[in-house]
Amino acid sequence: MKRDGWRGVLSRVRSAAVLLCAVLLTCAPALAAPLPAPSPATEKPIRSIAIFVNGQALITDTPPLILDGRLLVPLRPIFEALGIALVRSNNTITAHLPAGNLVLAVPGDSATVNGRQVSLDARVVDLSGSTYVPLRLLKAALGATAIYDQRGATVQIVSAFIGRALGAEEVRADGGVTVNGVVAAVDANSAPPSVTLTQGAESRTISINSDAKIFVEDVTVHSQVKAALSDVRVGDRLAAILAKDGRVVEVHDFYSSDNGTISALSPFAVVLQNGKVVQPAKSTEITVNGTSAKLSDLLVGDYVTVRRNPESGEIRQLIVSRTVTATATAQPVSGNVTVTGFTISANRPLRAGESFDVVLLGTPGGKASFDIGDYVSGIDLHEDSPGNYHGHFTVPDRFNVAQVPVYGHLSVGASLGPRVEAAATFSAATTPPQVPEVAPGPGQTVNNARPNIYATFVAPSQIPINISSISLVVNGHDVTSSATRTPGFITYTPSADYPDGEVKVTVKVTDAAGNTATRSWSFVIRTH
Repeated sequence: MKRDGWRGVLSRVRSAAVLLCAVLLTCAPALAAPLPAPSPATEKPIRSIAIFVNGQALITDTPPLILDGRLLVPLRPIFEALGIALVRSNNTITAHLPAGNLVLAVPGDSATVNGRQVSLDARVVDLSGSTYVPLRLLKAALGATAIYDQRGATVQIVSAFIGRALGAEEVRADGGVTVNGVVAAVDANSAPPSVTLTQGAESRTISINSDAKIFVEDVTVHSQVKAALSDVRVGDRLAAILAKDGRVVEVHDFYSSDNGTISALSPFAVVLQNGKVVQPAKSTEITVNGTSAKLSDLLVGDYVTVRRNPESGEIRQLIVSRTVTATATAQPVSGNVTVTGFTISANRPLRAGESFDVVLLGTPGGKASFDIGDYVSGIDLHEDSPGNYHGHFTVPDRFNVAQVPVYGHLSVGASLGPRVEAAATFSAATTPPQVPEVAPGPGQTVNNARPNIYATFVAPSQIPINISSISLVVNGHDVTSSATRTPGFITYTPSADYPDGEVKVTVKVTDAAGNTATRSWSFVIRTH
């Protein structure tokens, strides 16, 4: 074949290859696309909805959401802007209002204001680490004027109580006070130990008596643990409840977090495995295995806890953990203390009341302990036989963690062994899943004899939904086998017409730890 002939063939082959690539690229998204979510009948905002309080923009990383056609706003940032502290115990939120008290159940569709029950026009739910409430709650509890401008994507809130900063000191109904502020310093060596808070230009140092109850809460995953003063960190938001005589009764420390393994690094930021980009400030404290470090010291594969101020979002700490395998060759910190094994028995997410065992093998005659990430530290291990240290941990209420590392420590006298990490991570969930969005909506009338019935799920604890646990019952019949189930929703379309009248629906879902949520509602079919 002539040279020009070969050129023509090659040209045609190249053209065909280019065309084939173009077709494959065009089709690939469709071929690889995940199962689409059901098309809800609720409004979906095309941009973030801004909150304005007495004309001033409220800075928050938890914007309002629209679920079941109703606007929900984040409770904590709004109430803190009001100067009202919130205290949460399990699924109950309480607050001392300017004119009384508020008690709120999560999830729920009512609130108690000054002993009077108030029905709400939408459910109170936990979503993406925040508690969301309908605007009606602000009106009922505070007498506020709250208006949602759909076209302008803004929420305007006007009230005599709103617009002032959270007071550094709030008088309580029992004659005591609540002192609020950002932690500026923690002095564990003073007698008694103390914490210094700043609020605007005000600063106050509070002595913490030994019988004060201290709670540390990660507002991102709704995890609250009973803690020690050493667990309070600079940059956290803190509320100290003082009795009438000035004695500290309770300390509530709040922070928000991101957790995960570092998948990429730059000179200015880290990228976590979940895709989140974390850019620390110059003032951000960075530690690696408890030792002060710089951003340039971090490595891909390190596990990091990002600790933020829950109001401003300012990154105050990057707590980085680097795996040290428990082997006979692990290097001691000082002396000749070795750890040859460290394991935990948990092989799935646990729920409240469940326990896991911890075993550390190492130099006999020592003192051993273990930590659960940055959440709980210094849990004692007991030496059952020479060099065999054993302990366990029972999951308390309001303890939610997802794939956090567990670390072991061993010391003999003044000599320290290496800090080691168990091969398995630990997850726990005590907050059940939520069913925030359903359709057709409660009480809604539809003119379709075969309506698309669905419900969406969220896991505030970040523990996955167990797909096989999802069930859907319509008018007393289990239709799960005919429904489409995913970790985020279940959807069902009847194969035959339903008669006119009320349709009753119940959906049930369980997370991987065994926490279950059930939601029932009804709608009406009217075709003529």
